[in-house]
Amino acid sequence: MMDALTLLPAILRLTISLSGIGLSDLTDPSLVTKFLQAAHAAEHTTNLGDRKAFIIQLRDEPLATYEGQVPGLEATSVRVSPHNQRQGKLDVHSPASRRYLDYLEQRHQAFLRTLRQHLPRVQVFRHYHIVLNGFAALVPPSDIPALIRHPEVKALLPVVEYELAAAPTAPPALDVSNDLMGVPLIWEMLGGPENAGRGVKIGVLDTGVDFSNPMFHDADLLPPAGFPRGDLTLATSKVIVAKVIRSMFDETDTRLDPGHRTAQDLVGHGSHVASCAAGARVRLEGIPGARPVVMSGVAPKAYIGSYRIFAPRAFTDNIVAAIEEAVQDGMDILNMSFGPRTPPTSDPALNAQVIAVNNAAQAGVLSVIAAGNKGLSPPFNSAGGTVGGAAESSEALTVGASTNLHASDGIERATLQLEEDVVVSGVRGANGAAPFPPEIAGPLVDVDLIDGEVPGLLCDPLPAGSLLGAIALVQRGLCTFQTKVTNAAQAGAVAVVIYNSPEGGDQFFRMDLQGAPLPALSIARTEGLRLKARLAGARERSPIARVRLEAPRTFPDVPNLLASFSSRGPSNDYQIKPDLVTVGTGSYAAVQDDDPRGENRFPTSPPGIGQSTMYDPSGFAFSQGTSFSAPRAAGAAALLRQLHPDWTPAEIKSALVTTAARPPEMAALGVMDRGAGLLNLPAAARLQTITLPSSLSFGRQFVTGSPVFERAFRLTNKSAMPTEYRLRAILTSGAQLVRARTSVTELRLLPGESATVIVTLAVESPVPLGTTEAEGYVFISDGDRTIPGEIAVPLWIRLVRFQ
Repeated sequence: MMDALTLLPAILRLTISLSGIGLSDLTDPSLVTKFLQAAHAAEHTTNLGDRKAFIIQLRDEPLATYEGQVPGLEATSVRVSPHNQRQGKLDVHSPASRRYLDYLEQRHQAFLRTLRQHLPRVQVFRHYHIVLNGFAALVPPSDIPALIRHPEVKALLPVVEYELAAAPTAPPALDVSNDLMGVPLIWEMLGGPENAGRGVKIGVLDTGVDFSNPMFHDADLLPPAGFPRGDLTLATSKVIVAKVIRSMFDETDTRLDPGHRTAQDLVGHGSHVASCAAGARVRLEGIPGARPVVMSGVAPKAYIGSYRIFAPRAFTDNIVAAIEEAVQDGMDILNMSFGPRTPPTSDPALNAQVIAVNNAAQAGVLSVIAAGNKGLSPPFNSAGGTVGGAAESSEALTVGASTNLHASDGIERATLQLEEDVVVSGVRGANGAAPFPPEIAGPLVDVDLIDGEVPGLLCDPLPAGSLLGAIALVQRGLCTFQTKVTNAAQAGAVAVVIYNSPEGGDQFFRMDLQGAPLPALSIARTEGLRLKARLAGARERSPIARVRLEAPRTFPDVPNLLASFSSRGPSNDYQIKPDLVTVGTGSYAAVQDDDPRGENRFPTSPPGIGQSTMYDPSGFAFSQGTSFSAPRAAGAAALLRQLHPDWTPAEIKSALVTTAARPPEMAALGVMDRGAGLLNLPAAARLQTITLPSSLSFGRQFVTGSPVFERAFRLTNKSAMPTEYRLRAILTSGAQLVRARTSVTELRLLPGESATVIVTLAVESPVPLGTTEAEGYVFISDGDRTIPGEIAVPLWIRLVRFQ
């Protein structure tokens, strides 16, 4: 939790800037705490006009964590009332749940009546009941003190904007990543790929999915009872939820085109994410521009619930609402491949998304979160790490990125063939208004021969019809690509080929078409001059050219290295993050194929308001980022859920974390770089012993003398046989200062039995001035009875000495 000294400047500023806070308020300790939290939230939240956006958290527990405190209303928390669950998750429709939801709604209405009477300028947009109890609202600064004093208000939580966790460049592919992760071995345990993931629901909170992509159709699947939900014109038997959940910022922005209000993926990111996790198994042979490979998500038979939250922007308020919707819809796993735009300086306990993720876990739903793409530095949080947002959740599985078996240069190519003997490879222009068709045919015309004195630059309009049905050959230079392509379109051309300028020579170049109306291809100067010479020798006729999509090229890469962009720990509250890493240095997977401009297709919306476009006319493309390592881990979690439908989210997370592999290329890195190590799905699938928690963070400790610190975990034998365990604590760094030991080194557990193990870190040598860290593992083995090899519980501590 935040300390008062840290927030004292903030509360002083709040006291000075806001009317209504008196000295008497500062004599009530509980009210002082609320003022401190509100001061911090007010500094970091987003403004809309002259008002501040908050999640108003109320004192009553939400449905997921309610333990029966209200007389006459029984507990709904699965932890306290195990009978209030259905298929391992909170039953939001049980009589007890309905009664408590009715109670919360009555309390909400009473609170709103008070607001309308005393604080009429507070504008409420959304109610939360399941994973958080409260409202999304816009609050005038002058009303904050009165709102804080209200006895029903627990805290004001900031609302911040989020961004997708896709890196800007593009390497490796899904068709090899499954083998690298050992996924086919687990498919066989589940009856083959035709059964892998069957019955499990993965909720994807993202930009939506492109419902026309073949990875989101499966004739073998029937929707569960009560599905599909959302936009029934888009949902399929595979994607059983198609919802768009918009932020109050977008709902009130009159500049935005109504076209943003759709569950359809206008960007491509959500399609890529969803197909990595649970895309159907498809063969891409015969699809123009696609690689001739077999594609599959990690859990190809799992259902997908699509919750479009980037519509076009995402903020805390609609993310929390989407988590609520997904829990209510019965999702088993949630994937969130995005993070906050601004540094998360607040305590994770006061982050509304973290609260929602943690409470979703209590409702039986595991959230898998991308660690982020901020690499090593600069620090993004107060503890010096670069993770932030929901990636800091103690209940989430936070995933970093490792390298794949191969890479791509990320160049989107097409091939021009002139008659039978001239073939030229070029780069497709980006952000044009027209999708690049599989094939374009027409006479190739050198603009230099028809544009007068200008040497084929096409910076001025040509006579109407002068390029009718032609592919225009144009030289780079003097004006923008958009101008050249627009002029060609007005003259009747069907496509444009632009060769490099004398200064550019044969240097590779990409073209931003800025919404120009024709497909365009850039080529080297040598190739352009070769085409010009061919056309000059055929003045009496115009040779026919054909432009065809070209599949992306791949190259071997070194697998199982940590991706340089993968965000590092610790979290704001000094916890081990990420939890593990898996393939993320690119993935060849689904993207949107309907408009190269993405969200920017709407001329009335502000330019650049949407997310970066992931488009390819084939419907498949390369990319990279922790955005795509997270859904692979989500697919792995779905397969474990299928294997063990009675396991809790924490147990599924523990199986994945404690079985993670540390090959030589990963072993030299620390737990704050790659967590426990590489996701090792075959080992996780064989595991029948669980440790809770799955890692031991001793936090930041200020030391003098020789202190001793303790943490505990619970070891559970999930097998049907008595098992004898051996335990050992090993430090991989800091062993010269700290000694680690466990309360027991041998342990026997009957089937279903648990035992608590105490882990002690004793400082036995003088700690140098400044900051020192120690880390290692508690290794547990049982002769391969319930544990394949051994499992490892990561541990970490930061020691700080001032004098």
